Amino acid sequence: MLRNFTTGMNKIKEYISSILNLILPKDSEIAEIENMSEADIANSVPEANEINNNRYKALFQYKNKISRKAIWAIKYNKNQIILNKFSNLLYEFILENITDEVTFSNFNNPLLIPIPMHKNNLRERGYNQSELIAKEVYKIDEGKNFDIELEALAKTKETPHQSTLKNKNERLKNLKGCFSANSDLVKNRNIILIDDVITTGTTMSEASKTLREAGAKKIVGFSLAH
Repeated sequence: MLRNFTTGMNKIKEYISSILNLILPKDSEIAEIENMSEADIANSVPEANEINNNRYKALFQYKNKISRKAIWAIKYNKNQIILNKFSNLLYEFILENITDEVTFSNFNNPLLIPIPMHKNNLRERGYNQSELIAKEVYKIDEGKNFDIELEALAKTKETPHQSTLKNKNERLKNLKGCFSANSDLVKNRNIILIDDVITTGTTMSEASKTLREAGAKKIVGFSLAH
């Protein structure tokens, strides 16, 4: 029932978006991605290379034009059509990759947690793209495989973007101690961290460290691209 309602709402959003496109034409490349099927996207965009930490996995290569453009559309324009398509693909990717964890590692009832933004950045943009993705994945799942918690992890220190830093040591220092976790929400819980892009894995690692110190059990992380 909820899945039918969600599908109906997405169709309404796509219809509204198509009307707006007539009034305010979009970037032709964004429009092309919106018109691609999920199968077309999966067949057109290369899979991400392995990350140097097997606990973290990404769906697509960020250097690919389609994935990069799509992520920017989600991150800076809150594009619902592209968000829905890429979240559906990420959802299937997550299920494929946690099957063995559930079977052999007692990875039951995991908690979806998006990588948070500092309140100043959140105020400036108005939303957190990682939270949008996590919410969409949870909506697709309908509560069958995991829960979601948006208040479990907070970013308490405003930091420069990781991509602006020159080396691994700078990135590690930049993020050290920048997160805080609510132990009441994460203690003895398995965690799935969600981000839009994994660059070096440093953000995921620091978030994971904070969650483990708060009592979380097994932690894995997923993103749209690397």
